[in-house]
Amino acid sequence: MSAEGVERLVDWIRGNRTDLDADGVRRALEFADQAHEGQRRKSGIPYADHPFEVCRILAENGMDAATVMAGVLHDVVEDTEIPVTEIAGKFGQDVAFLVEGVTKMALLPSQTREQRQAETYRKMLVSMASDPRVILIKFADRLHNLRTLRYMAPDKRKAIASETLEVYAPLAHRFGLGRIKWELEDLSFKHLHPDEYAKLVEKIAEKRAEREAYIRSVVEPLDERLRNANLKAEVVGRPKHLHSIWRKLREKGVTELDSIHDLNAVRIIVDSVAECYEVLGYVHGLWAPIAGRFKDYVAVPKSNMYQSLHTTVMGPEGRGVEVQIRTREMDRIANEGIAAHWAYKQGVSSGGKVLSENRWLEQILRLQQETRDAPEFMEMVQGDLSAQEIFVYTPRGDVVQLPKGATAVDYAFEIHTGLGLHCAGARVDGNMLQLHQPLNSGQTVEIIRSENAHPVRDWLRFVRTSKARSAIRRHLKQTEAESDRILGREILARELGRRQIAAAPAELVALLLERSGSDDLDDLHARIGRGDFSPQQLSAALPAVPPPPRQGMFARVLRRKPAAPATQQAILVGGQNGILHHRAGCCQPVPGEEIRGYITQGRGISLHASSCAQGKRMIAREGREVDVEWDASAALLDWEVTLEVTARDRPNLLRDLTGVLSSTKVNVLRAAISTVGDSVRDRFRISVRDLGQLDNCVASLRGVPGVLHVLRTGATG
Repeated sequence: MSAEGVERLVDWIRGNRTDLDADGVRRALEFADQAHEGQRRKSGIPYADHPFEVCRILAENGMDAATVMAGVLHDVVEDTEIPVTEIAGKFGQDVAFLVEGVTKMALLPSQTREQRQAETYRKMLVSMASDPRVILIKFADRLHNLRTLRYMAPDKRKAIASETLEVYAPLAHRFGLGRIKWELEDLSFKHLHPDEYAKLVEKIAEKRAEREAYIRSVVEPLDERLRNANLKAEVVGRPKHLHSIWRKLREKGVTELDSIHDLNAVRIIVDSVAECYEVLGYVHGLWAPIAGRFKDYVAVPKSNMYQSLHTTVMGPEGRGVEVQIRTREMDRIANEGIAAHWAYKQGVSSGGKVLSENRWLEQILRLQQETRDAPEFMEMVQGDLSAQEIFVYTPRGDVVQLPKGATAVDYAFEIHTGLGLHCAGARVDGNMLQLHQPLNSGQTVEIIRSENAHPVRDWLRFVRTSKARSAIRRHLKQTEAESDRILGREILARELGRRQIAAAPAELVALLLERSGSDDLDDLHARIGRGDFSPQQLSAALPAVPPPPRQGMFARVLRRKPAAPATQQAILVGGQNGILHHRAGCCQPVPGEEIRGYITQGRGISLHASSCAQGKRMIAREGREVDVEWDASAALLDWEVTLEVTARDRPNLLRDLTGVLSSTKVNVLRAAISTVGDSVRDRFRISVRDLGQLDNCVASLRGVPGVLHVLRTGATG
């Protein structure tokens, strides 16, 4: 960094940021220059130019003296031998704390791209909990790196630009850093899609004079109308950013700039909230508003603290014009976001205010404390990052903000976790709405609560908020753990029974805990149920199964018990067979169908077809589900199923039906016939090998003349 450059920056600070310690900033710049002496960036320029530019970005964005100086020194501890204690001694503990916070965000080079992104995201959010200024330094650091990205290798350029669009820009949006977000997006767009970027720049340049003339035709009459109303307002054309234009063109599937409604944009800055609404009336008096294009973010601010009135009107020449109306304070927050809440004039941080006013950030910080795995954390919150917002109402008229695409389940968890955990249904504007259907802005939502209702895994497919996703996963983990314990307890009891042990003595329990690595008996049961402590390991830890007592031939014949039915071996429960189970009578699943296992009290595992409504309700209500699957031997066995055939009564009907059953090679075990009016209802209990044979049988029965319905029903006595 040149001495002239330092002087220019210090002079700018003295003239524009009288609240900053210009001499302190100069000392930090000179210290960084000496610390980085001999180091150069990829461009060949001295490395110290980078902290110089980071300092400028932070100063221009209104940050306090400690943050500006920490921005200058942010790479000193990581890239030189200077310890953080020396930074504290020369520049104060506050500066040293921020420098150390940025240093701790350095990542391991061995991580994969996905791991790096997830960990970057997590560390940036964690830094907010200690001091939000750390993340502002990181944004300034990334912004200058993007400005000089052309010196990097092409693959490195694309990787950095991609990470910026996926992590940094959405975070900047969530923290309300509008000015930084726009530049991050435009620079990333330039390096990821250089050809499309160049074409768009050329198109905009071609129409610049025309567009500027059109904006004047909007601004001049509007300015005159507001002056006549004695309103002190600043009316300016608002440039659309390149990445935003490109994204809208792609979303609409068009290439012409004129096809974008709000490419022409005007911003009006006034002194008070009341004047915002007064100006809105004058705007709509000049030009007709376009229906559905008005948004009131003044009364209902966005979750990143953004406030403004947005309206799109049919302007001169019948072209759409977007108008934003806000106060000067709202404009400052729109550009500076959390930085605008930094009380540098008083020399004190307002980090607590930042956290309390940014509701989304509060939720995410709570979530990261519960979720230690960085990729899982990233997966849960990614949908929150760049999502547009909708606004719905509670029955009392309170406004609730949700991401676009959110459902009644998201709404329920947003109101209260307990309401989400017992959400049984929803009324929207007085009508029942399925839980998976997305909500729209302006709707009134009422949740139907039931103590018997609980989250099911299917909810994870459609919820949008990280708060709902986290609570559902936590609940499922707890209920599945209970299912594992119940199953493990049954397996252990069975194995002890085989060894004629009624209750395990303390010494045996201690041995099992040691062999399985369990903390206590509950943990042991859970490990057995999950399969972490396999049947082979369990068997090896238990005493040997005693041989049967020697008996004479006659006694053995009399006492011989029938072998366990082969069907007990045909189902794998948690990867193991031989575990007590039964097929649910409501659906009677057969091999070839997807099945679910429900742990009953005392009757082992109840097997339901995945499509069985009763099974779904039971598992949703109780949550005691266990993994089950068909063993390969299942298709070699016979499985009973009950079919109900309804037909118009006619001669030889029964003969035709039994003939079809015989032709499809199913065994008829029982038949019952009843007459209802001029119809006949035949119930057949049959045995089949698999779903294919059953489907063939049903299709053939439906082809018999006079047959109205063929239904698969529950078993009867």
